Formats: sequence, C-alpha cells, structure tokens
Amino acid sequence: MNCIPKLGPPLATAPAKQLPHVSPCPVNAAIPGAMISRRTLLRAAGLAGAAAMIPLTGCGATPGQQNGVTTLRFMQNKPEVIDYFDRVIKDFEALNPDIRVIQDFNEGNFVPGLVRNDPPDVVTRGFAQATADFVKKGIFADLTDLPAAATINPEMQDLISSWGQYNGNETNALPFSVAAAGVLYNRDIFDLHDVAVPATWDEFLAACETFKAAGIAPIYGTYKDTWTLAQGMFDYAIGGTLDVAGFFTKIMAKGADISATAPESFTNNFGPALPKMLQLAAYSQDGAASRNYADGNAAFAKGEAAMYLQGPWALSQLVAANPAIRVGTFPLPVTNNPEETKARVNVDMALSITRNTPNKAAAERFVGYLLQPAVVNTYNEKNAAFSPLKDAPAVTNPQISGLSDSVKEARYYQGAVTYFPPSVPVNNYIQSFVYSKNGDQFLSALDDEWRRVAERTAV
Repeated sequence: MNCIPKLGPPLATAPAKQLPHVSPCPVNAAIPGAMISRRTLLRAAGLAGAAAMIPLTGCGATPGQQNGVTTLRFMQNKPEVIDYFDRVIKDFEALNPDIRVIQDFNEGNFVPGLVRNDPPDVVTRGFAQATADFVKKGIFADLTDLPAAATINPEMQDLISSWGQYNGNETNALPFSVAAAGVLYNRDIFDLHDVAVPATWDEFLAACETFKAAGIAPIYGTYKDTWTLAQGMFDYAIGGTLDVAGFFTKIMAKGADISATAPESFTNNFGPALPKMLQLAAYSQDGAASRNYADGNAAFAKGEAAMYLQGPWALSQLVAANPAIRVGTFPLPVTNNPEETKARVNVDMALSITRNTPNKAAAERFVGYLLQPAVVNTYNEKNAAFSPLKDAPAVTNPQISGLSDSVKEARYYQGAVTYFPPSVPVNNYIQSFVYSKNGDQFLSALDDEWRRVAERTAV
C-alpha cells in the first residue's frame, strides 16, 4: 500500500486557520504494524496471549510502580497529535499524582513488545483487520464494565464489534475518534455554476455534466497512488450499494469454501458497483493515471476540479495551499434513494488496555479520563472528526458538517478495503480494473485471493 506521511498541525474551530489530522490510509489500520504479514500478526498475538498466562516477577515492587507511583506507557498511533496528548497527560497527572504516563508514538514497537512480553499498558490504534486480529487473539483486556464504556454511542461501538469479539462478547476497544469521508467539493465552483449538493446518483451525474460542459474537471483523479482509488471510488461505490459489514461477515464464515458462483462471493456481490466506479473514472481529468495524492491536493486547491474523492486528511494540505479555499463534504449518493446514501467512516483511534498489564487499575483510570467529554470532544473538534460519545455536540466545522446527518443517523459503512488482510494487494487490483475495465477478471481475482488466505489461516 502506498501510504502517505502524516500531516501537519491540528484543525481549530476556524477551518481556514489550523488543519485537521485523520489517518489518510485507513486500510488495515494504516499503521506500521499492519504492514507485516497476517501470519506474523497472528503468531505474535498468539505469543502475547500465551505470555498473559506467565506471571511477571520482580524484586519486590509491582512492575511499573516505584515509590508509590505507577508508570503507564501510552502508545498512540498518530505522531501529529503528540502535543495534544502531552497536555492531556499533564492534566491527568495533576489530578492523579500517583500515576505517571509516558507517551509512545512508535507503533513499530507494538508487535516486538508483545513478543517480548513488554507491551504498552494503554494503546490507541486505527481499527481494521490487523487490529481485529489482535482482539480475536485476546491481546486486549475486556472493558465492558469500565464506566466510560456506557458513554459510547452503541452504533459507533458496533463499528468495532462487527470485526469480531474475544470470547464472542468482550469489549476490547472503545472508539475515541471516528473519521468520516465523502466527496470534497469546492463551494465557490458549485455556487458559480448554480449546482446544489446532489442527493441522488442522477443528480450527481447531472452535476458532473454541468461542470464538464463548463470546461471544469468534475472530479480530480489521482490514480497513481493506488490507495486513493481504494478508499475513494471503490469504497464509496461498494458502500453505497452493499451492506459491507454484513457481506464480510458472511464471506468470513464461508471460509475457504468460496467460488465465483457462491452467493457469498465477490463476483455475486460487488458486480453492481463496478459500472458506477467506471462512471466516476470517466469524469476525472485527463492524465489522472499519472497524478498522485500530492498532485491532487495542489490542483484541487487551485480550483482545477469541482470535486475530489478524498477524506478529511486532505483538508490540511488544501488549506495550506490555498487559505481562501471554501471546501465542503457530502456523502456520495450511489442510488436514487436519498435515504440509502451513506458516508464512509473508519475508527481512526480506538482505546484498549493490554490484557496482561500489571497496571490495569491505573490504566483504567487513564482510559476513563481520556473518554471524558472535555477530552474526547475537544480532540475530535480540533481534528475534523466525530466524537463517539452518546451526547456529543453537533459538528459545526463547515468542511465536514455535510456528513453530520449521515453520522448522526448511523447511515455509514466501513470501507470494504479495510476488511482485506495485508497479504491481499487489493489496491493494485482496483487500479488494474480502472485501467482495464475488466470487471470479471477483477472480481475473480478477489475471490481467488480470499480463498487462498482462508486456506492458509484455516485452523
């Protein structure tokens, strides 16, 4: 996967001043640990699970404790928000002088730490297939009885639970930040050509035709970076025509017994979305195949296209390139029924406590503090994301407020690409399909890859 670097400073309430941070590569959690093989992940998880049964020994004091002060290691997955968490930790330590928190943002140490039986106490991760593997292996503690768990919006908690739960019923991660993505659009270009935000697929196509007739590229395409096709037109088209979580639940249960003719196959479920992907591609500018993400940000910031199939992670670069740009976001309508329109979301940060930490009580206090409204809501407001709390305030940031109704009403889905294990080069297959337009070959390849993975991982 061609993952791009993390971005600059966080977004403040005034959208044109400071900038948002949301992981631009939600596939497989978009983290260094997710780039290793599924087999390595499972082997490391298995070792860590076994290590949980081994008592930790020392020379007197409980590990992590000295002079009555417990030291927690907090590994979080977004280096660009170090300063925010430094301030949160400082406030927490002032209220809890018996706990010291060390922030660690090098996620590359996570798997080696599990193998060495030296995991962090509290972890944040983007939640997708790789993190779900850890959950299902019992790496993280059950947080069901944590008081903060009762404050989470159940629909957002379901985004995590849908991947599977340890023992079938534990709550091993609590969402902290949910990113929502759709179609970024230039408000000035829409206003100039008297185009309203489309609510149906036909209205969307009509808008594209209006911009095309005016000599403006309807959509800016960046096909050189395969992940932009994956999280953009592929996820949007699939998520708008299919129950993504339901589909993957069925195909996972099917295991290796999958073929193109099976009701659970990609061939029998993803087919209707492919023509719409090609329609989206047809409205991209000339030369989209040679443009990458950086090119797209620069061009869209200059007003070279009306729309851009990107998420909130692009906002910082757009505003940096053109502080005067007026950007909004709407969920791509893939059908002609507005009630079926959904936004793409991913749990950008989820909080967990490692199961075998000797500092569980202190870790629970810290997680409880992180999920206080003043902490979690402020974080999401600053970072162009949505709070997972039941009573979260309405989003007022005009750059993402167009997605608010979809999020509030749980009309959303997690991107189909996030369900593929790292060993499947799904992004490359998507790029090949957009170039070749051979849908049968594309879907057959996905069925074959899924079956091979299922065969390798069968117990």
